[in-house]
Amino acid sequence: MQAVMADTSSLLDELNTRFRPDCEPENLKRLNALMYAHRYVRGIGLLDEQGRLFCSVGAGRLDQPAPPSRSVIDGSIGRYQLNTPVRRFVGPIEDSIRGTAIERGRFQVLADSAPTQDAFREHSDAVWAGAGSQRRRIFTGTYGQWSEPVLSPDVAQLSFDWRHARLFVTDTVQGVSPVSVQSILGVHSLDVFRLRILAVATIFCALFGLVLSRAIARHCRAYETMDYRIRHLFAPDKVVCHYQPILELATGRMIGCEVLARLRDGDKLIYPDKFIPALNRRKLTWAFDAAVSRAALLELAAALPPQTRFAVALNFFPQNLRRDTIHAHLQDVMARVGRTDLQIELEVTEYDFSPELAPELRRLKADGYGISIDDFGTGYSNLGMVKKVSPDFLKIDRSFVLEMGDETIRSSLIPEIIAIATAVGSEVIAEGIETIDQLDQLRTLGVRYGQGYYFARPMAMADLQRFMAAHAVAAEAAIPAAAADTFVDSAV
Repeated sequence: MQAVMADTSSLLDELNTRFRPDCEPENLKRLNALMYAHRYVRGIGLLDEQGRLFCSVGAGRLDQPAPPSRSVIDGSIGRYQLNTPVRRFVGPIEDSIRGTAIERGRFQVLADSAPTQDAFREHSDAVWAGAGSQRRRIFTGTYGQWSEPVLSPDVAQLSFDWRHARLFVTDTVQGVSPVSVQSILGVHSLDVFRLRILAVATIFCALFGLVLSRAIARHCRAYETMDYRIRHLFAPDKVVCHYQPILELATGRMIGCEVLARLRDGDKLIYPDKFIPALNRRKLTWAFDAAVSRAALLELAAALPPQTRFAVALNFFPQNLRRDTIHAHLQDVMARVGRTDLQIELEVTEYDFSPELAPELRRLKADGYGISIDDFGTGYSNLGMVKKVSPDFLKIDRSFVLEMGDETIRSSLIPEIIAIATAVGSEVIAEGIETIDQLDQLRTLGVRYGQGYYFARPMAMADLQRFMAAHAVAAEAAIPAAAADTFVDSAV
């Protein structure tokens, strides 16, 4: 069910952002081609301003617009209509198919109901969907006529009907509607009129209920794990981009920002250290990288004023730094953005920098993308290999900057890193600048760019706009301490 809904939701996102509800043949032809790229979609309809279906990809313009159905369920991705007939033409033959229609905006998508119906038949006796007054039974299996409405659709339940000797097991499918699945276990073969059999049946039911309740509790806890929830947490409406400014240390001029992703879970934000392991285990790293880069570039393009050049540093998982895949994705996003002043910088950590990755980075650099080696100094990259890639930036790891005042061996390596950058033709960005002393020392050493809490924490777009407005005035003073304090306050 989650796979069907995810496929349908992604199509609705694309329809509402890239297409118009236009019933012209050329538009229907494009919609038809788009539909075949989605495994679980069987039809696309267009709605007028009153929410009536007036056109579909399969049937074209309808003789009369179909009025909105009164039997709908409000779900997480749109308004659901169950068992909906849709007219279509296959060559010269007209027929109709049924499915679950999901509406959002001016578009209706008909999702294939076969996978969910097969799952219902195999694993349940009854399925309930909707909340409040919309709640209804949407599937009735072998013993479904005995099912009962679920009092609380948000939690799993276990109940026993002593009068009819039936055990009701109710589970909740999260992230869909809500949907509650009921299984009904009867003990009709027991002779309940004999005391001995009744006692055995009672003990059996008690033990079975105990084991089953623990199994259900375990099952429900699995739904709460990050590995299970991660697929739903990087939906477009849950990806949150924060931006940390990168500045020219000598002048205080802001040259760009680094994009840092968080995931929204209700009213709280989840940070990368909590969800990245789950992304790797579930092999969702590319889907995540694509979602974050798309969201950041669209948000920056819509919010920032035109500039001469503004660097946008994007972090990609090393296994995703493949030229053909990244270039196709970013070309598509930049075509939507329509901005030429956003310079994309691709970051790879020194720890992940490898001989296998070098050719891909060279090709990406030839395509016009900037290349940055992040956390430089913490890994063991070969100088010759770095020189072959010729990255635009080497980013000094914050651990070196934090120890500058202590005169440690680590901090003494900063001049060596600067020398390496000069040798390979790269600029240096210092990360983790937190004090005016660190800033002064880095400028003295010849470090040109930097970022850190001294200037600003990673911030939401509204805070970044305020930062840039304040920074336009403060930069004239080459980042005096008082102005820097203002920047930190505006970002918190």
